[in-house]
Amino acid sequence: MISPLCVVCKGTKHLCGKPNCELLDSIRARTPKIEITGREIIGSSPPSVFIGRYGYPKVKVGPMLPPDIVPMAGRLDSPEQWFGREIEDIIGLRASLFRTGKEIRVEEASNPGRVLESYQLVAMADRPVDTEVLLKKPIVSRRPELSFDMAPLGPFEEAEKTELTENVHIPRRVEYITSDTDLRSADGALDLYRNRISPYQIQKILSMGLLGRGNKRRMVPTRWSITATDDILGKAIISEIKAHETVDEYSVYTGNFAGNYFHILLIPRLWSYEMIETWLKGAFWTAQNTILQDSEGYNGRKGYASNITGAYYAARLSVLEHLQRIRRQATVVVYREITDEYWAPLGVWVIRETVREAMKTQPRRFDTLQKAVRFISEGVRVKKWSESSTLLREVRSQRTLFDF
Repeated sequence: MISPLCVVCKGTKHLCGKPNCELLDSIRARTPKIEITGREIIGSSPPSVFIGRYGYPKVKVGPMLPPDIVPMAGRLDSPEQWFGREIEDIIGLRASLFRTGKEIRVEEASNPGRVLESYQLVAMADRPVDTEVLLKKPIVSRRPELSFDMAPLGPFEEAEKTELTENVHIPRRVEYITSDTDLRSADGALDLYRNRISPYQIQKILSMGLLGRGNKRRMVPTRWSITATDDILGKAIISEIKAHETVDEYSVYTGNFAGNYFHILLIPRLWSYEMIETWLKGAFWTAQNTILQDSEGYNGRKGYASNITGAYYAARLSVLEHLQRIRRQATVVVYREITDEYWAPLGVWVIRETVREAMKTQPRRFDTLQKAVRFISEGVRVKKWSESSTLLREVRSQRTLFDF
């Protein structure tokens, strides 16, 4: 039975007191089992790696790969290529990626042995890597794992031996930054981003403990590194856009994917940001309409956005990329409605890519805030969504020349 706690927990905090999320288990039961025989997997890692969080600081670490040499294997771990596909297609695509590896202590990233070093090479690669894994025991039938913040995953199997069967191609800038042990991890991530390394690859590099100073390097569980990367890059862009003029009109960008409907409002004021989510009755985590909200002012937040969680930082990064492109700053309100069309969680990449695509469209432009808010209200299911906004209340109470 769905509880009001479910939308807050999203299967990660175990607020119901149960070891497994019954909602996630019910969805997994609808997905096909993954079956291969034997102890050997020979496949093309997209490239992809996975670091678990259970047992921290001793975690499960290793490459992800399908049980075959797959043409175009890169699409198995490239969220940029999944936008617009059906939910079942994405689950099927990801279910073929087995997580293999060993339990390793996170601090070993600073002085890796041969096995961990090979895993780190996969994380740095920019093209598929043919890999052979000998498992400790034969694989049994498993269903894919689902999570609200990560893309669907195939099952984990402990490896006895892992071999990369070809030379790994590593971008020159990645090799340079990861070898610099005097550079802070945030500075390293930002340098890679400015040199056109995808945030998705930066997340893998950060996760495998390849950034940071000397013996302070640590592996970071994949779940944590996703949001950490979004936050690091977002904060850097915020500091840059604050030097720009504000946008000169009210504008609304819209986009949707897999039952997630977005309206992004840009207001001609100094930087601040808010995200509001309405999980509609019948959506994955909810039995009744539930509204969540998090925000930050010009000087940022002091703590984690614990209501919206990783989606907050994913949407913020995509909006900031747009503001950086047009060399402007703004007060931003992102409103997301989640419907029952979103019947299985796919990860926060859905938010990042949907907002990114929305910011590429032509916006609707308005000369007053009232008209912009009314436009959004006419296109959403919860007409009084704006009453949950702290930023809109502040804007209305602190009028500027733009409001006249």
